[in-house]
Amino acid sequence: MLQSTDDDGGHGRAGALEALLDVARVPEVIRDYPIASDVFEQNDYEQIVAIAWRHQFNDDRSRFKREIRELQEHVSQRILDNLETIE
Repeated sequence: MLQSTDDDGGHGRAGALEALLDVARVPEVIRDYPIASDVFEQNDYEQIVAIAWRHQFNDDRSRFKREIRELQEHVSQRILDNLETIE
């Protein structure tokens, strides 16, 4: 997992991660996005929080966007691989 130096105790990140996981567990989200719900792993959520946390005070959003895009591509590839196994 990517680490941030801005939250030594990890309390803010832990709360953000729990909120993200709470949304991911909402039955409507699972119903509306079943493939993505199945493919997302704990580490993916941790990466989202770590990237956001690391760049939260950075005025230049290009690194944030690049890192989120890389994670999105990684997860998207897993979704495509999952779809291929279903077919």
